[in-house]
Amino acid sequence: MGLSPYDKKRYKESKRRRRQAILQSETGYIVPYRRSKKPLVIGICALAIALIAAVVIAIVSACNSKPVSSASVSNEIESGDRLRVVNRANRLDEDYKPSLVSINGVEVHKGIADALEQLTKAAAEKGVSLKVTKGYVSFDAQRELYDQNLEAFLKKPDYTPVRAQAAAQMIVPEAGCSEAQTGLLVEFDLSDPHAKSFLERECINYGFILRYPDGKEDITHRQPFNNVYRYVGKEDAGKMRSFDMCLEEYSDYLGSRE
Repeated sequence: MGLSPYDKKRYKESKRRRRQAILQSETGYIVPYRRSKKPLVIGICALAIALIAAVVIAIVSACNSKPVSSASVSNEIESGDRLRVVNRANRLDEDYKPSLVSINGVEVHKGIADALEQLTKAAAEKGVSLKVTKGYVSFDAQRELYDQNLEAFLKKPDYTPVRAQAAAQMIVPEAGCSEAQTGLLVEFDLSDPHAKSFLERECINYGFILRYPDGKEDITHRQPFNNVYRYVGKEDAGKMRSFDMCLEEYSDYLGSRE
C-alpha cells in the first residue's frame, strides 16, 4: 500500500532534517532551511501588478481631469506690468498691447476684470452707482489725444512750444507714456455723490489705488485726478496706503530693497 499525501510530506520533512543534521555535524555550522522561492516570486509579481495598475489609474485620471483654462492663464497680469510705472522715462513700445476684455463697453486688461466687477458690485450693494467710463487706450488713440491737447495750449498766446508741451503732458501724456495703454488704468463716473468717498475707502480692498493724488504732482508729473484709479493688487495697494506712497514712490522703494 502506497504512502498517503500526509505521510509523503512527513517523510520529506524527516529526510530534510536528517540531511541538515548530517551537514551540521560535518561542518559545525547550522545550515538554514532553504524555503521555496515561489512565495517571493509571487510577491514580486503582485507588487509589479499593483504598480502597473497605479500608473494606469493615474494616466486615466489625468486624461479625464479638466485642463487648465486658457482664460485663467490669460487673465494673469504679466510679471512686472502690475507695478510698472509708465512715463516719459519709461515708455511703452508702439506695438505694446495687453490682453483685453470689454466691461460694459469699456476695454480693460483681462487681469483686472474680476476685481473691477467685484468693486462695482460691492458699491451697488451699498447703494452707490459706480461706473467705469474709460479704460484701455491704444498707442494711436493716445497720440491723437495728446496732439489735440498740445494744439489747444499752442493756441494760447502766452504759451511757448516748450511750455505748451509741459502743460499738455500734465493732463494727457504722449503716446507710449500713458498708463492707460496698459489697460490697468480706469476712470470712474463720480456723478453719484457717494462714489468718491466709497472709492477712497474701499479701493485697496480690491487692489486699486488713486493713481494721481493731490500733493504728488512733483513726483507723478501729472495733475491730480480724483477719478483715475490703477490696479496694483491688494497686497501692494494696502502697503502703498500705509506708506502714503504713489506708484512712483513705491516703485523706488521696492527698487531700493533689491
